[in-house]
Amino acid sequence: MDLEDVARWVREAERDRDQSYSLVEGDGFGDIVREELQREVYRRRRVMYDLQSVARVAMARPEMILVVYDARSASYECRIFYKEPRPAGVVERLSVEAGWWSILDLRTDPDPVVRLTSEKVGEFHSLRGRFSDEGAPAPGRRVFYANEF
Repeated sequence: MDLEDVARWVREAERDRDQSYSLVEGDGFGDIVREELQREVYRRRRVMYDLQSVARVAMARPEMILVVYDARSASYECRIFYKEPRPAGVVERLSVEAGWWSILDLRTDPDPVVRLTSEKVGEFHSLRGRFSDEGAPAPGRRVFYANEF
């Protein structure tokens, strides 16, 4: 479920709650139903707010990504550079096979820096493919700067 699906889920609970107000007034059972539906709305909103606050967490944005093609192992070696002081626990090196399946597999990684790096490796892989198709020598390295992310 993404944030949009959760918002739809919350709206469904709100709609159910609002429809319960059309029940016969003075009925004790109707009051109980409305209270339960209101609790459900609060519970779902809390889930949505928690997800929104997680989405706002700032990731350590790299300043530069160096992608180097290693012909011997048919892979891409990536170095990720950050502004100093470097954040703790961030990805600094990444190695990925030179094939679309390997590159696309990294795009589902939970780490946003790994996904960004995978995207840039994909761009470089495409560029190397175009050069090879034209019979020209393909570049062995590419540097991506922060303004290209």
